[in-house]
Amino acid sequence: MNKTVKNIYAGELKKHFDVTGHFYDLKLSDSVFKCRSLLEIKRKGILFKNDTPDIVVIMMNPGSSKPLDKNYIPKTFTVKTYANIKSKEIVPTRPDNAQYQLMRLMIFNDWNFVRVLNLSDLRNGNSGDFKTDFLNAKNFDKSDPHCITHKIRRKELLDSMRSKTNKIIAAWGSIDLLKDSAETVLKLKKEIIGIINGSLPNYRYASPLMQVKKEEWLKGIQNLIIEK
Repeated sequence: MNKTVKNIYAGELKKHFDVTGHFYDLKLSDSVFKCRSLLEIKRKGILFKNDTPDIVVIMMNPGSSKPLDKNYIPKTFTVKTYANIKSKEIVPTRPDNAQYQLMRLMIFNDWNFVRVLNLSDLRNGNSGDFKTDFLNAKNFDKSDPHCITHKIRRKELLDSMRSKTNKIIAAWGSIDLLKDSAETVLKLKKEIIGIINGSLPNYRYASPLMQVKKEEWLKGIQNLIIEK
């Protein structure tokens, strides 16, 4: 390719895009887990007539994602009440480095709307602490209801995966705890774009620590987008 995705800085990217998400608390027995079920990045100044993104990206978990409003109190759901949710309350969200990577792709590809899903909704930016939260939640419910691939969330998953390009960017990294969820996504027969990390179902994360690796991911994903 003659052009590569530019490494535009976060300050400039925030001038072009709004980021929103659905935050909720999941009550399992007497414990409450902080969650986010989806995140959406939309170009400013665009009137969106429907809820169909240009492309969908699936990552591991929401990390340390949080609402912009520090005083916002998410609604609390049990597994049963979440299954019956009619609409999601969407609020402005603080973007992170992974979302800035997606914004760079959006500018390069002239996309106006990207939806981000996660294999697990559990919000924790530390991988070790995330594993602890995951195992603690499993002690209360072995079926992992915080996972987007949970059986009661099948319609939510399929509806959320619809896009104009019919493509899914897989960028969930590698974690044994989420292997089953990752394999479930791959079995849905969607067109998956991702840089395989060793072997399936592992795909390279969108925003590794080193800048050179961030740039490698952008270049690799863009090449795959063109090839597809």
